[in-house]
Amino acid sequence: MPGPFRVLGFGHVGIRVRDVEGSRKFYEETLGFSTVWEYRRAEGDLTFIGNGNCVIELMQADGTRTDGPLDHLSVLVDDVEAAVARLAARGVAFEMGVTPDPWLYPHGEKFAILRGPDGERIQLEQILTAGQ
Repeated sequence: MPGPFRVLGFGHVGIRVRDVEGSRKFYEETLGFSTVWEYRRAEGDLTFIGNGNCVIELMQADGTRTDGPLDHLSVLVDDVEAAVARLAARGVAFEMGVTPDPWLYPHGEKFAILRGPDGERIQLEQILTAGQ
């Protein structure tokens, strides 16, 4: 069986919203959040806002998915490849295998997505550091 991996903690919750800027304003002015990271892309902007250890990813809704506004629950791991290999060896199927995203966070990230028993999307996320 592939080697172990460690869960480092809760990463964030991704929410699809109709208006990223309107939602950002609500969370900042009403709940005291502030912008952690922004990523502009052709298929829709991503804005990460946080307050303490609570982080929310605001995603522009595009109408292509019908899972509801909660897009995914992110779980931080130390080694996403090891996590995917170990879970795949246990029969877990992945909706998305290990996917690099060099534009998110200062040094990028790697992630994979699976579904939980009730259809919930779970993202295993490794935030990269310099040199990874």
